[in-house]
Amino acid sequence: ASRAPPKTSRRFGTVRWYNGRRRLGAVIPDGGGSDLFVPAQGAPNGAQVPPQPGGLFHGTRVSFMPMALKRGDVGYSSSSASVVCMDVRALAGQRGLSVGVATDAGAKEENDDRLAATDLEQLGFLAGVFDGHRGHACSEYVSKALPQAVLSAYKARAKREGNLVKVSHQQEAGMISGALTDAFETVDKAWLVQARKKERMDGSTAIVALLAHGFEVPLKAPPSERLGCAALWPKPKEEEAKAEDRQPGTVRHALGGVAKLFVAWCGDCRAVVLRGRVALRISEDHRPNRADEQKRIQKAGGMVVKDVRGIWRVGPRADNKFARELQKGKPDPSKMKMFLSTSRSFGDPELKIPDPVLTATPEVRVIDLVPEDWAVLICSDGVFERLSDQVLADVLYKCMALGGGDAVKGAREVVQAALRAGTRDNMTAIVMRLGWAAPPDGDGAPAEKAQEASDSLNMFG
Repeated sequence: ASRAPPKTSRRFGTVRWYNGRRRLGAVIPDGGGSDLFVPAQGAPNGAQVPPQPGGLFHGTRVSFMPMALKRGDVGYSSSSASVVCMDVRALAGQRGLSVGVATDAGAKEENDDRLAATDLEQLGFLAGVFDGHRGHACSEYVSKALPQAVLSAYKARAKREGNLVKVSHQQEAGMISGALTDAFETVDKAWLVQARKKERMDGSTAIVALLAHGFEVPLKAPPSERLGCAALWPKPKEEEAKAEDRQPGTVRHALGGVAKLFVAWCGDCRAVVLRGRVALRISEDHRPNRADEQKRIQKAGGMVVKDVRGIWRVGPRADNKFARELQKGKPDPSKMKMFLSTSRSFGDPELKIPDPVLTATPEVRVIDLVPEDWAVLICSDGVFERLSDQVLADVLYKCMALGGGDAVKGAREVVQAALRAGTRDNMTAIVMRLGWAAPPDGDGAPAEKAQEASDSLNMFG
């Protein structure tokens, strides 16, 4: 009788990268050897890629079924073992992203802040803060419409691109950045149509942070290949460690796989990455006195003025026809003039029609997350009214790293710190705890040194 072929047993490894947009990936097998390819249909989660072990985030420990390719199969190569990973599944007990939110009306009667926090198929996880002014109708609309608009805009760009398999990580990041811009502009146009019909004059600033993983970034050649004979000379251990740290990667034991944080904003909400003990600001507030913003406003026909409290504000040109229409029949026309302390926003039709003095077109920044990045803080401007980025980073470090608090407690502590500092505005905080990274221990840099570094450490020099 013929003997039955031996059953293939499950093997184990670590995800270097898995891209749900392309449904491809690579696993570092236990025991060494070359990475094993994860083909389309190789992972049950498919296009569902939250920044969690179940989404096959970088560094996730997995089990899989090895499958040998046959001649003629896609990916077959006679020069290699031609083994791929199928049925790739995360092992239990691993950590991924956790999120906490907190909001408070401050000294105001109403809280016009709104927020969003949701997984997006193919893309990852999106969190956003929307700071309404003169009401909450606009912030409410944008918070609900924007996440789906981002996904739709990305799918439209991906469809135009065609085959994504050969797209580089830089090109793919460009597609996602463009989709964020498309979504901001599309949602603003849709809201302005509704606002005109319903005679709504309110607006909203906004910031969103999209955490997407699965970017494959080639590792640098080892020193022996780059330096030739010079690599034979002994080097101090510190230099060897620094060389290793310079390799691209978000998780230390899965270098070559990168998660990116896409931050898009219009207005003065803010995003800060906690890199060790230091607060790294990602966004730059849109203020009327910013040189580039002032130039754009004046070119559009708007005016930039400083009020009696020294706050720079933007307003329409004096002969704005739409502003005059609003003033008809009003007992106090001067109150109808809109002068905002932010230079970009959703809504605010009187500063967009007929002159586009304000714009909802966002700035977009893309950050390659590194192993030292352990949390992201996103807040409305009320939180930062009296507290610096670094002070808030220290609040989170004390609460979460030293006190063992989770993301929810961290967000609440941030809002409470702003209240204690005397903030009177609406306040909303979102804390994204990057569970695959550990915060520095209690022997890390002192708070005063971190504060000094933070003064100059931002994405704008």
